Amino acid sequence: MAKTGDDAKLIKFQDQFINEWARMSSSWGINRTMAQIHALLFITGRAQSMDEIIDRLHISRGNASMNLRDLMDWGIVERSREPGERKDLYASDSDPVRMFARVVRERKRRELDPTHQAISEILHQTTADADNEDVAILRERLQGLREVFDILNSLYDQILRTDEAFEQTLMLFGRRD
Repeated sequence: MAKTGDDAKLIKFQDQFINEWARMSSSWGINRTMAQIHALLFITGRAQSMDEIIDRLHISRGNASMNLRDLMDWGIVERSREPGERKDLYASDSDPVRMFARVVRERKRRELDPTHQAISEILHQTTADADNEDVAILRERLQGLREVFDILNSLYDQILRTDEAFEQTLMLFGRRD
C-alpha cells in the first residue's frame, strides 16, 4: 500500500521522536535500541508485532527479542495475542506519568539500591578500623553519601513507590487533572 503525503509526514515526525528518545535514553545509560522500540510503541499508540518493529527500526530479530523482553521486565511494554492469532503483539503503556514512574522505580532498583547496599556494607566492614585516619576519611565520606541515599529513598517512598502516589504528588502541583 502506497503511503500518502500525510502518512509520510507522520512517519517523519514519529522518526524524529524515536531518534530523540533514543538519544536522550542512551545518555542516561539505557540501550539505544531498547529506547527506540519503546518510543515506537509509545508514539504510534498501537500494538505491533515483532516483524513490524523489525521492519520499522531496521534491527535484527535477536536484538528486537532481547530488548522487548527487557522492556517487559521494566513494566513499560506488555505482550498480548489476539484470539486465534499466532503472533505476539507488543504495546507500550500510553500514560506518560505511569511510564515515567515505572522507569524511575526500575532505575532505582537496578542502580541506586545496589550502591546504597554496597556503601552500607563498607561502612559496616570498616567499623573496627575507624581509628585509622584514612579509614576515618573513607567512613566520613561514605556516611555523607549514605545520608544522600537515605534522603532519596525517603523521597522515593513518599512520591514514587506507586503510580497512585506519583499521580497524587503531581496533583499537588496542578499537573494531573
